Amino acid sequence: MRAWLLDQYADPRRALRLAECPAPRLSEDELRIDIRASSINPIDYKMARGELRSVQKLRFPVCLGFDLAGVVLECGPAVSGFAVGDRVLARSDRQRLGAFAEQVCIPAAWVARLPEALPFAEAASLPLVGLTTLQGLSQRAAARRGESILIQAGTGGVGSFALQYAKAIGLHVTTTCSSRNQALARELGADEVICYDRQDYRATTQRFDLVYDLLGGEHTLASFDLLKAGGAVVSIAGPPDRQFAEQAGLRWWLKLLMPLVAGKVWKRAERSGYRYFRFLTEPNGEQLKEIISLVEQGRIKPQIDSRFRFEQLPQAMAEAMKGHARGKLVVERCAE
Repeated sequence: MRAWLLDQYADPRRALRLAECPAPRLSEDELRIDIRASSINPIDYKMARGELRSVQKLRFPVCLGFDLAGVVLECGPAVSGFAVGDRVLARSDRQRLGAFAEQVCIPAAWVARLPEALPFAEAASLPLVGLTTLQGLSQRAAARRGESILIQAGTGGVGSFALQYAKAIGLHVTTTCSSRNQALARELGADEVICYDRQDYRATTQRFDLVYDLLGGEHTLASFDLLKAGGAVVSIAGPPDRQFAEQAGLRWWLKLLMPLVAGKVWKRAERSGYRYFRFLTEPNGEQLKEIISLVEQGRIKPQIDSRFRFEQLPQAMAEAMKGHARGKLVVERCAE
């Protein structure tokens, strides 16, 4: 089979190479999937450049990629509920990766079946952004119907899903985006839109039950200034929360460094009675079923900015690294 490989920490726009590789071995609890489409997430190029090596040290050569959709080629002997020929989607984990290839073997517990009406490209755009948002807003922050949320960058890859998901679970949604994307934000369901090229969202007098921090840096601390009493910041780009080190299985010396990295955010949250969540997204087939159900109901529409052929992965990475996509960038092996 063919796979895109990385031989060392480097810029993926130049360092990725397409190579022939042995097909992965199938374990008894796994499915072998013929990958028809995958999608790019910022974590892909951050891992390639070595920015996350303290959390996950790569073993080279490595095939990157988390999100995939395709067709089941083979079922392990301990697998039930799936059959050869099933259309499926999945999110790999940080040890396994492997979505930028023609095949992958992945635990059946991480996989969900696709309805015939959902194209592979649209399905492949969903797993990481969907699971991150569901696990952050519903599972950890316990968002409740009627609460208010500020979603930063609401027309990007994560934001465009999060905006629709927040509306689907009954939240009042305010989002930030550029003026040119204001109409899209409204189309996705935003109740209120703050155009960052006209107004600094940090100057708003509104206060929210939740802030979904998709920007990190100075924006993480600024998010606490916008919370109601007892509110929560859920971040995908800020420093780790107190449970992160255990979840990531970090070495003892890295655990000791956590307060130096994240102490300012922890203190800001705890002194004010706020909650803060920055976690590792986990693969979960049952939660993918929930996401697919929302798509089938028409409550979430996958947002694709651009499509690339499998052979164009480096170009797709280059486009992703610009950071201006409206929705997700998808890589297709077999266009439907």
